[in-house]
Amino acid sequence: MRTHHRKFVAVALILGITAAVALAANVHFINADAERDDNDLVVSFKIAGLGDNELITVTASCTATANYECINRGGNNPAAANKEQVIADLSVSGDFRSDKNGSVTGELTIEPPPATLKCPGGQRLVLKSVTYEDVSVSAGGDTEDIPGTF
Repeated sequence: MRTHHRKFVAVALILGITAAVALAANVHFINADAERDDNDLVVSFKIAGLGDNELITVTASCTATANYECINRGGNNPAAANKEQVIADLSVSGDFRSDKNGSVTGELTIEPPPATLKCPGGQRLVLKSVTYEDVSVSAGGDTEDIPGTF
């Protein structure tokens, strides 16, 4: 009788672990959005389908186009050669912990790609414009594309 009890407990434990893993494997985005904050792109999201107090890595990705110029003290760009356009695929990741309901709400910030342009004396480097496109956020095997250019 005792052997049957141990087998029953072992089977119940295995089924319980399997059910917990199956529930945790249903990671999905409830929503995802992006908006500009000055020159940065802030990607916000809500994820569900996790267990209580689980750690998940979330990654936001995009293609950014940044235009830089050298500006003199008068606020002008004195030479046409003192400009640079940087196009880069960017991503930023962060670890988030789920709440008691198995969801995560958070945001990640993507900064413009850096310039390699060196300005001559008396001039300073200025980011004139930046755009972000092909924005997506991914976690736990699920990816959410965020339409638009920001």
